[in-house]
Amino acid sequence: MSSLNTTAPHPDSGGDSGWTPVLRSPLAIALALLLVLQLLLALGLSLRAPGMAALTAPTPLLDFAPDDVVQVRIEGANGASGVTLRRASEDAWVLADLADFPVAPSRVEPLLTQLADLKRPLPIATSEEARKRFKLTDDGFERRLTLEGKEGPLATLLIGDSPGFRRVFARPAGEQAVYDLSLVPTDLSARRDDWLDPGLLRLERERIARIASKDWALVKAADVWRLENSEQPVDQSVANALVTRVANLGYRGVLGTEDAPAYRQQAPTLVLDIRLDDGTERTYRISQAENSEDYVLKDAARPYFFKLSKFDLDGVLDLDPAGFAVKPEPDDTAAAGEPPPSAPPVETEEP
Repeated sequence: MSSLNTTAPHPDSGGDSGWTPVLRSPLAIALALLLVLQLLLALGLSLRAPGMAALTAPTPLLDFAPDDVVQVRIEGANGASGVTLRRASEDAWVLADLADFPVAPSRVEPLLTQLADLKRPLPIATSEEARKRFKLTDDGFERRLTLEGKEGPLATLLIGDSPGFRRVFARPAGEQAVYDLSLVPTDLSARRDDWLDPGLLRLERERIARIASKDWALVKAADVWRLENSEQPVDQSVANALVTRVANLGYRGVLGTEDAPAYRQQAPTLVLDIRLDDGTERTYRISQAENSEDYVLKDAARPYFFKLSKFDLDGVLDLDPAGFAVKPEPDDTAAAGEPPPSAPPVETEEP
C-alpha cells in the first residue's frame, strides 16, 4: 500500500510565486499607475462637489476693509455721468459731485459690508467672448465701481448684465473670470438721484410754531392754531393738515446749486416762512418751472434747488385765509329736506 507524499515544497522551488513575474511586468505597473491617477482625479472632483465645499476655505472676492474706504466712484456705461460718494464722517456720506449733498442714511455702509463679505465662487466663464456677451470688458460695462482709500484705489469691480432678481454678472478689474454674484443692481446705481437723502426737507411737526405766506400767518399757542392779527376762529383740522404736509415735504430730485431763468424763482408762486419752537427759521421759495408741471423749491438755508411735483405741494399752494375759517355746522332740519314749520293763522275779530 503506497503512502501519501506529505513533503512540503521547498521554499526555493517556486511553487507559490507564479504571479510575481506578472505583477512586475511593465503592463501591470502601467495599469497600477493609471488606477492611482484615476483615484486622484476622483478626489479632486469630489472636493468641488457641494457636499465637500466646506473642506475648501472660501477666499474674498475683493480684498479690502470697509473702514479703509473714503470714497466710492460708480461710473455709468458708455461714458455716462456717474456718482462720487465721499465719506464725510464715520457714518455719513455725501455726493462729492453735487456740492456735498447728503447721501441717504444706511446706503453706503451696508453696501461696503456686503462687498467685503463676497466670497470667490466658481467662475461661470473666462473667455473674451463671454466677457463681451455679459458686458464686462474693460471698455464695455454697465457700471464700474471703484473703492478708494487714503492712498489710492483699494478694489475695482466691473458690473455687467443682471441674470435675475438680486443678481449681477461681475468681475474684478484685472481678472479674466466672470462671476454670478448676489448683488442688487439698484444698490450699485450710477444715478445721483438714487443716492439723495429723501428726508432733507422734513421737519419735526411738533416743533413748528409758525407758518406764514404773504397773505396769512398761522401761529401756535398751547397746541391751538390761530391766525396772526385776527380774531377769526381757525379750523384746527385744516391747520393741522397744512402743518403735517409742510413738515413731511418731499422732493423728486436736485437740480444743482446754480439758479436758472427757467426756474422762475424771481416770480415765485408761494413763499413760506417757517419758524420752529427754538427760534430757527426756514424760508421756502417755490416757483413753477417754465414750460413744465414741476416746481422748484429753494431753501434759503441751503444752496440746492429741489424739484417737486404738484402732488408734493398738494394742500399747500392754494390756501388763503378764508380756507382756515371754521365751517358752519349744517342745519339738520334743512339737511333732512323737511319744510320749515308754517306760522300759525292770525285770528281776526268779526265786526
